[in-house]
Amino acid sequence: MANQLNKKALIKTKTKQKPSWQKLMVLTLVFFVFTAPLTTLARNFNPNDIISDQDLFNQTSLSKTAIQVFLNRENSVLANYTQTIAGQKMTAAEMIWQVAQQHGVNPKFILTTLEKEQSLISKDQATQKVLDWATGYGCYNNRCIEKYRGFYNQIDAAAETQELYRQKANTFSFIVGQTTTTSDGFKITPANQATANLYIYTPYVGNAPEYGISSRFGANKLFWRIWNRYFTSQKFLDGQIITNGNNYWLIKDNQKCLYANQQTFLADHSINQAILAKADDINAYSNGPTIYFTNNTLVKSSLSGQIFLIDGLTKRAVIDQSALALLTDFTFATLDQTQIKSVPETQLTVYDSGAFIYATSLYPQGKFFKDESGAIWQIKDSVKHQVDLVVYQNEFANQVLEPTTVETMKQYPTGEPLKLSDGTFVINDGKYYLISNGERMRIQNEDLFNQLFGLDKKQTAVDVSDDLLNLYQAGEIIDYIDDTIKDPVTPDEAINENLAEFISINPKNLSLLAGTKTKITITFKNNSAQTWQSGEVWLTANDQNQTTNSFGIADKINFNESSVESNATSTFSLTLNTPADQTGMLYEDFSLYQTQNGIDKKIAITTNLITIKPNQAAEIIEDNIPVAVKNNWRPIQITMRIKNISPDTTWLSRKTALEIYNDDNKPSVFYDKNDWVRKEVAAVPINKTTIKPGETGEFKFTLDPRGLKKGTYTLRFNLKLLDKDKQVYLNDNLNFDRLIRVD
Repeated sequence: MANQLNKKALIKTKTKQKPSWQKLMVLTLVFFVFTAPLTTLARNFNPNDIISDQDLFNQTSLSKTAIQVFLNRENSVLANYTQTIAGQKMTAAEMIWQVAQQHGVNPKFILTTLEKEQSLISKDQATQKVLDWATGYGCYNNRCIEKYRGFYNQIDAAAETQELYRQKANTFSFIVGQTTTTSDGFKITPANQATANLYIYTPYVGNAPEYGISSRFGANKLFWRIWNRYFTSQKFLDGQIITNGNNYWLIKDNQKCLYANQQTFLADHSINQAILAKADDINAYSNGPTIYFTNNTLVKSSLSGQIFLIDGLTKRAVIDQSALALLTDFTFATLDQTQIKSVPETQLTVYDSGAFIYATSLYPQGKFFKDESGAIWQIKDSVKHQVDLVVYQNEFANQVLEPTTVETMKQYPTGEPLKLSDGTFVINDGKYYLISNGERMRIQNEDLFNQLFGLDKKQTAVDVSDDLLNLYQAGEIIDYIDDTIKDPVTPDEAINENLAEFISINPKNLSLLAGTKTKITITFKNNSAQTWQSGEVWLTANDQNQTTNSFGIADKINFNESSVESNATSTFSLTLNTPADQTGMLYEDFSLYQTQNGIDKKIAITTNLITIKPNQAAEIIEDNIPVAVKNNWRPIQITMRIKNISPDTTWLSRKTALEIYNDDNKPSVFYDKNDWVRKEVAAVPINKTTIKPGETGEFKFTLDPRGLKKGTYTLRFNLKLLDKDKQVYLNDNLNFDRLIRVD
């Protein structure tokens, strides 16, 4: 539900200790109730920080091929959808990629918006209406602005507004660092411009029960869910351990927490638990607190003097000296508190607070038992927990099972069964899952598993029963797009990327008028160890898949500098002479060459979309064409207001013809012989004798539906300048089509 641009506008209690451990069991259970954490998602939704600016404005994140492969994989209706734009037939993937490049917006954002608004990734079919309003742009209060109709127009408008929101950031309701109430009544403070943009576009948090918002709108919570299912740069979830081969990090609360050293990591984990990750994937996470201590370490806060037992990722306060005697793995006969290592409070921040350890606590570190039926139990803090054999073998195989009886175990209150640790891969019925924050995250397919986590990690997946799997709540599906897929290149396009690197083109968005000249500057970096000399390195320009260019650019363009040292940048200045007789879109390859041992080698390339807009252009501002009519109605009076947006062409009223045809380009069946100028010309502007650039002409005519068969018809509008023998582009297209139903 996009918002139209101009309207987008602990509990702490003191309890006296009971003398018997049986009474303490009840107290312990009460403590657990009060301190039980809220149910969390495997990733935590933060309404103030939904995606980063890098996420929103990374226009190069996907190739056209990657988008197409993704749509094919999802069996999306868009996989086979095409539309003709300025005379060029384009696939949905090509349109999405092109719009992303033109407006400097991440194609992943466009794909997410298409799914959020109309489910066009997950749907395998869709009505024309759904495709026509694909991103919800221009629709507000059940009304839609006609000029934004059409798939291309929808994604173009949605992307273009992201640019506008950034450029005019302080003019909208949602501003970085300022608190604003959303339309569903939640106060949010955007942490970055990307998050502010999302609320400007859709001013709702959406259905987020964890924040007390129960809404029928998916809105930005739904955007976040889709983004994290398919497109997130944070591909590893809480509980997973990643490494670059030297350092090890635990993912916790969407941050990477560094193990202080390899010894700390290996004390509680095996080396094969760590996933070898790329630098970009590691850098996608902000730095969290460092992990300094291993499980069952005893430490004392230098700030408060409180002693803690490190229990996994919790710190459990040891309430008194006598409670120390309960702890195994320590010798306290002669130990006093001064012998326990004192540590800075900052080294304890990674650990959540766990249950207190009292002198009367029973098995605070947990003890394992096996009864005569074969059932395995753990008693911890006076509560028994059943342990599946698979959990015991994978998590506690080094723990001794003490024999007990069913009757003995009945005296202990029952807690939740023990589960596998976060970060564990499991397999059930041929399907792979990742356990994270107590949820089972389905990994969509084995190819994705291998690509993301590695084939070796698949071999570690634990085979679990239905009963064990169902202990975990079903979480989101892991279905990340493969953003490593590149567009195919021909052999002569093979480039040594170590020698040069494209930096920028200015202006970035090349949207040019036919018949005009535009100066541009292209910058490349010298990545080689050699200094470039003038004439040894040069730039060429060619229309994609052609050997020539359409802009009158010289065969070789030298850089502006006299020489370019290693790691310095070179600039190339050139003038684009936009053809007067051509409109539409061209992909232009700007290639950098260097002479090496007498042979010209391509060392860098950038491909840029150049949109050529017609000099003769108009925009339909307003009309009252009905959606449906009856075939017994009298002719209906229509008014269309059309703005002249040509840069320098004045329309002569008597020579500016608004023509209407059917979709077969024959004269319209709605022709009214008593009103129209002639069979194909419905009207000329009547409000002025001349319509200058920036002015609006008013066209009045009638549509005669009498006697027509029931059905849906196309009104195809053309605007022609008869004195210049030129056709004017209407809303960026040669024709403007409207559907009208006859009942």
